[in-house]
Parts: sequence; structure tokens; C-alpha cells
Amino acid sequence: MTTPSLRRRRGFTLAEVMIALVLFGVVSGAAVAFLLSQTQGYRAIASQQTEVQSGRFTRDLLRMELRTAGTNVTDVQPILVAANDSVIAFNTDLLTNDLDSSSFTGSVYVDTYASSADVGALPVSSAITIPGTSPGVTYPLQDYTAVEGTVGPAELVIFRFVRDTTSTNASDVMITRQVNNRPPEIIATGLRRAGTTPFLRYWYDPNRYFSTTVGLDTVPRAWLPLAKTVAARGVAPDTGVAVTARIDQVRAVEVNYRLGRGDGEGSQTEPVRYLVAMPNTAAPRQSRACGRPPIAPASITATWNADSSAVFLSWPKATDDGGGESDAVRYVLWRQIVGAGSWGESLAGISTVAGSTTYSYRDGGVEEGLGRSYRYALAVQDCTPNVSSLTTSATVVVP
Repeated sequence: MTTPSLRRRRGFTLAEVMIALVLFGVVSGAAVAFLLSQTQGYRAIASQQTEVQSGRFTRDLLRMELRTAGTNVTDVQPILVAANDSVIAFNTDLLTNDLDSSSFTGSVYVDTYASSADVGALPVSSAITIPGTSPGVTYPLQDYTAVEGTVGPAELVIFRFVRDTTSTNASDVMITRQVNNRPPEIIATGLRRAGTTPFLRYWYDPNRYFSTTVGLDTVPRAWLPLAKTVAARGVAPDTGVAVTARIDQVRAVEVNYRLGRGDGEGSQTEPVRYLVAMPNTAAPRQSRACGRPPIAPASITATWNADSSAVFLSWPKATDDGGGESDAVRYVLWRQIVGAGSWGESLAGISTVAGSTTYSYRDGGVEEGLGRSYRYALAVQDCTPNVSSLTTSATVVVP
């Protein structure tokens, strides 16, 4: 019997292997290049969208906060402190850390966790040079107090267009926001100047200077930079057509910039331009609508209670609490270590209660074991809000 011969097996030739490798390399290279191109395009779009969203957030923030300039400033505290092409500094009662102050002072926001350095008027002991001003503008030149030494509620807010430190391109700009003497925070990056237009342009009321002009006009370039370089607003020499009084005529701020870095051939940036009205700068002081300032209670008693480890306060109702003009809405308390220079932030606010003839408060925040002496102050506030003068207690020692 004969055995059938097996077919000879054969593999790929070297030429076939080389052709296959070349084809695989070409296809793989094209696929990788396509993926890289897609990834770079996605990153560019995502980056541009982030910058656009950041710029739009900045627009909303500037619109919101610039409008509040002048809210609850004291009688002579500046409203606008400095204004040039890239910096605007103003005072406003934007934030309080006293929960009751939303009604008591009319603060725009309440944050009970906010630092005391972020709320209230900047004291002269912590004076700063407004960043981005040339010549440098120093603020404040005096302390601004509300009621017999209490700290004024309006803090300093500074917005500034400055070189973008997060980018290597010298044309990139960011916006920072600073409150009082706190470190500035970045609120937007990747912005560009809109041609030769300044980032900030100001509109003012020229009627005090030019009788033939009607309506608002842009501040003359020769006037810039504007600054309040005197301690008291509206008090001689800051009157009439004085140079320092020019900044008080600003009625609106025009903001100009471009969104997106605009790097690369064919790239585009989005122009942004908007006008923010500043209504509070037109009035020397907020209007009062609840009649005369209220009358403070006749006395306040402070007594240390060892069992409760607290100071108990008591006082009679005020004249306008259920009588007089009947417009008292709240009592405000302050605590002071004897020898301190001012009363500082308020301790508490206690709403009036119909029919009450006396009020009381328990202060458990004093420190024991130090032998400190404390004093307390009391004022009553009406619905304007007007605040009475202070009634102070006798010294109480906490052993």
C-alpha cells in the first residue's frame, strides 16, 4: 500500500512581512495623529470655554459689587478711594459676620464665619497703599466710626487688572479682588486688552464744572488717575471743584476686555464691554425715613454670675419702644475690655418685643481666670436704620 504524501507547508516571505509592517505603521501613525489632533482640539475648546465662563463670572461679579459702592459708609468716609485705567477701589458694606446685621446695618451679605478683617472699615493702624496706583494712594487717613467709636460697617474692596502670573504670555491679564488689607484673590485669568481701550473707563456728572454740558460724559483723560487723598469726604478742602472732589462725581464705570488668550493662528477672542451704574455716589448720605434718631435707654446693668460663668445684662425699654415715635426695632450691645481704644464689632442684637418693659442678655463669651475688667454699651436702632447714642455700664470684673 502506498502512503499519500503530505502537502508541504509554507509561511510568509520576508517581503510580505515587510509590506505588512509598513502598512501597519502607516495606519497606526495616522490613527495616533488623528487622536492627538482630536485631543488637542478638545483641550483648546475646553480651555477657551473655561476662560469664557471665568470672564462671564467676572462680569457678573463686577456688576453686582460695583453697584453697592457707598452702601452704609459713614458721613465722611470716601465712597470711591482710587480709580485709574486698571484699578478701582471703593467702600461698601458688602459683608458682615453678625447674623443680626442683615437687618441692623443693611449689609448686602451675611457670613457668620467671615473673619473680622473682612468686615468693617479698615483702621488707620492697618493703612495700605492701594495696589496699582501711581503715585501710591494711602488708605485710610483716619478711622471711620459709626456710633461713638464703633467701627464703621463699610469695608474697602479693590478690583485690579494685572499681568496674568499663571501664563507665560506677557499679553495675558487677570483680575484680582482684595478686601481691606487681606491678600488679593484671583477671580479671572486669560484675559486680553481690547485694543487700546482701557480696562476701566469712567463716566461722571460734569455739571459742576461745565454748565453747558447735559447728561453724563467720560472723565477727561487729564484728570486721571482719580483719588481721594484727604481724610474726610465733603469737608473742606474736599468741596466745590477741588481735585479730590472729582472722584465723587463718578456715576458709572465702563469695563472693557477680551475673553480667551487668543493664541495660535486663526484663534479668536470674545470682546466684553458693559457699563455699571453707581447710584450711591450721587448722594452724600443714605436717606433717613424713620424720623428722628431714637433715644437710648437710661441705663444698662452688668453683673457677673459665677454659677453661670457669664455676665448678665439688663436694661429698661427705650422711649421709642412701644411709645414715642414707636419705631425702635432692635437693641445693640457692645463689649469692651477696660482700656481698649474702641468698642469694635457689636456683640449682639436683640429685637424689640411688644409689651416688654425690660430686656436681658447673657454674655458667656468672657474669659475667666484672668481678672479682666469689662464694660458694656447699649444703643437702640430704628427702621432707617438710625442708631441712638451709647449708654454704658459700670465696670464689671470677671475673676
